Amino acid sequence: MKKSEINRLDDKDLQLRYYLGGLKMISDGENHLCNYWTCDINCSCSEVPNDERLIEVKNFIKKHNITNERFLKLSYWYLVGAVMKYKGSCSPLFLELENVLKPYNFTHTDYGEIPDNDFREKELETIVNESAVKVYCTKYGLDPTDFISLAKTSLNYRFYLLQVAKNPNDTFSNELYDIIDSYGLYISREQIREYREAYKSKQEDAQLVIETKAAQKRHLELMKELLVKQPDLATQMISEELNELGYNSRKDVKRLILQKR
Repeated sequence: MKKSEINRLDDKDLQLRYYLGGLKMISDGENHLCNYWTCDINCSCSEVPNDERLIEVKNFIKKHNITNERFLKLSYWYLVGAVMKYKGSCSPLFLELENVLKPYNFTHTDYGEIPDNDFREKELETIVNESAVKVYCTKYGLDPTDFISLAKTSLNYRFYLLQVAKNPNDTFSNELYDIIDSYGLYISREQIREYREAYKSKQEDAQLVIETKAAQKRHLELMKELLVKQPDLATQMISEELNELGYNSRKDVKRLILQKR
C-alpha cells in the first residue's frame, strides 16, 4: 500500500501494521537510500502480521497513553540513533521500546546520531519535580529520566519530521516543547551546533589526558625497573627525554635520581 493511502486508513489497527511495515524500510546505508517515513516519495510498503508482536506494540501504546503516530515517531527516532541519552544510558522508556521492537529485527542505524552531550542536563534535573513535569510524566507513564532524555533530544533538534498524517490527539511533543520553552531552555540550531563542537573538543582533550596518564604510569613503571638494573642507561634516557622538553643538565638529572633512590 502507498504511503498516502496508509495515512488515510480509518482502520487504526491496520494502519499501525503498515506503520511498522514502513520501519522495515529504514536504510542500512548499503542496500537502499530511503528511510521511508522521512521520504516524501509516495512509495509502498507491506504491513506486518497481526500476531503476538503486534499485541506487545499495542500494549506499549496503551500503557504510555500515546497515539499510533507517536509510537511510530518514537520508534523511528530510536532506531536511527537520534534519541539523546542521560548520563550515558538509555532511559527506561527506550529500554522498554527496544524490547517491543526487538522481535521485528528492525535495522538500527546511526543516521540521526550525534555525539552525546550534557546540554541543559543540570537545568533539567532541577525541574523534574515541578508540577508541569510531573503531570506530563504521569500522563504518559514516564520516568523523570525519560523526560530528561526526551528534553535533551528536543533541545538538540533531533526530532525528525515523519511523513505521516497529523493526529490532533498527538500532543506529546507539543506538551514537551511548552514545558521546556516555559523555562527558557531552547537556543538556536546554530548555537547548539557550536555547543556540541565545543563539548566534543573538551571530551577529546579529557580523553587525551586519560590516555597520557595511563601511558605515563606504564612508562614510569618500566623506568623504575630499568633504574634498578641499568641506572646509567636509565639516567641517559631520562636526560634525553628532559632534553626534548628543554632541560639538558645530565648532572642535575643524575642528582635527582640518586636523591630519590
